[in-house]
Amino acid sequence: MINLRQYRHFIAVLESASLLEASRKLNISQPALSKSIGALEEFYGVTLFHRLPRGVRPTALALTLEPHARRMLHDLSESTAEIASVASGSSGTVAIGVGAAFVGVVSETIRALDSDFPNVQFKVITDHGHNLRRALLANRIEFYLGMANNEMRDTLFDVAQLFADEFLGICSPDHPFAGRTIAPEDCRDSEWIVPDPEEPARAALEAYYVSTLTHPPRVKVTTNADPLMRHFLADTRYVSLSPALSLQMPESRALAQFRLQGFAFRRQVGIVRRAGSFGTTLGRRFSDALAARLRALAAQA
Repeated sequence: MINLRQYRHFIAVLESASLLEASRKLNISQPALSKSIGALEEFYGVTLFHRLPRGVRPTALALTLEPHARRMLHDLSESTAEIASVASGSSGTVAIGVGAAFVGVVSETIRALDSDFPNVQFKVITDHGHNLRRALLANRIEFYLGMANNEMRDTLFDVAQLFADEFLGICSPDHPFAGRTIAPEDCRDSEWIVPDPEEPARAALEAYYVSTLTHPPRVKVTTNADPLMRHFLADTRYVSLSPALSLQMPESRALAQFRLQGFAFRRQVGIVRRAGSFGTTLGRRFSDALAARLRALAAQA
């Protein structure tokens, strides 16, 4: 029978690259550790470590198992901490991710919940969708709020869709594009500030260029940091894209807008969880509050 202790032994050997060193850290005998690793190898029917004259070397199969083992141990640690917190009279912890455009909404929701549940602790990471997806799969967050175009088609995730909005071009107020609808040929020589290639908006822009101009956009800056993007746009001839709702935020009101003729990409915003995950009671309460605020905000747009 395999148990979490054997996964802990596996990670110790992986990190130490030595059965002897790992046995010392675990405070067990080397034969007992070797037997534990052997049982894990027998369970999976594979070799996890090559035994060398000095130490061990993980196989490709061990590296495949590693993130799953770490996730199981992380879940054990988190559940132990949460149960201890509730048992001691604390209300627990909510760990979430949020797209940069929704930081204000999350902040307001935390304030509201904090008045009713002063002992709740919040862990919040802010990033773009690709990195939030990684954090979710690594079990570092319970859910995230952000663009979910790719995740809606991915069986690894469950998405509670909240609203959709269009993407607009953005530029400095004195840019020639400001306030206009720009035909494809007019933006042939434009230099763009764009997110990482993994982001759906970047892919949509590249597809637009290929379909209308037969060449990719001229990328000047690649960044997922919205403050950096806004800084580069100020007083320059660079252009970028932004969801319509994000342009209503105070930090974006100094920028001008324009439309790309025929560019129809829309952002699907939702609360994203791992498939089959119900989350904690606190997390569900928080996500429900976030959903209500976002739907109200989108309705006012």
